[in-house]
Amino acid sequence: MIRAIIAEDEDSLRREISRKVMGISDVKVEYITNEGKDLLNAILKVKPELAILDIKLPEMTGLEVVKNIRDLLPNTEIIFITSYEEYIKDAVKLYAADYIIKPINYERLFNTIERIKRKFNDSSNIIEVRCGDDIKLINANDIYFIEANRKKTFFYTTYEDFLSNTSLSDVYKLLNKKIFFKTSRSYIVNLYKVYSIKSVNRTSLEISFRNKNKKAYLSKNLYYEFRNRLKDILNQPVEMKAN
Repeated sequence: MIRAIIAEDEDSLRREISRKVMGISDVKVEYITNEGKDLLNAILKVKPELAILDIKLPEMTGLEVVKNIRDLLPNTEIIFITSYEEYIKDAVKLYAADYIIKPINYERLFNTIERIKRKFNDSSNIIEVRCGDDIKLINANDIYFIEANRKKTFFYTTYEDFLSNTSLSDVYKLLNKKIFFKTSRSYIVNLYKVYSIKSVNRTSLEISFRNKNKKAYLSKNLYYEFRNRLKDILNQPVEMKAN
C-alpha cells in the first residue's frame, strides 16, 4: 500500500483525479488540497510515498513545495500535472517521476503509479547486516549502493553511510535481484536510485545517483545488461553515455 497526496487548484479536475486515483488498488489517498502551503504542511506531516500535484498552485507553487521537501523526503515520488511545458527541466532537476501535460492522459498516469507501486513493493524488505558486534536492520529501499572494502562493505544509504562486517557476496544474497545489480566485483547498485552514467576510462563507467554525492562504478563489459535492466524497471530513459 502506498499513500498519496493530491494537489490541484481546479475544483472539477481535482475531484476527477482524486476519484480515479482512489480507484487504484494498493493506493490510499491521504489528503487532497487546492493550495501550496497546505500541500507543504500535509506532505511534511504524512510523509507520503506519492504526491500528485499541479505546478501553478495558490500561495506556493508545486515546484516550490517540492524544493522544500526534497532533501527531507528524497523517497517521495512526485508526479506533476500541469498546462505548462516550460517547467519540465525544473521537474527533472527535482527527480520527478513524471510530468504530464493537461489534458491528462490517464493511461500514462496509471502506468506511472503502477511503476511507483512496484518500486515500493519490491524494495520494502528489511535486511540484516553485521556492524562490529551489532546487527543493523536496513530497509533495502534506502540503499543507494554498496561498495566492497576488503572483506567488509560500505553502505551508502538515504540516512547514513556506514561500514559493515558482512562481505559483498553475502550482502548480495540478501538483496532482491530485480532491483539490485552487481556492477563490478566491488559494487552493488540500487537501479531505482541511478541518475546518470558516463565513461571514465577504457574499462569502467561512473554511476551518479539521485540526491547522493557519491559515485559507484560499472564494468564496461556489463554496460548493455545494466542499461537493459534500467529500461525494464524504470520504463523511462536514463542519461547514459559510453565510449
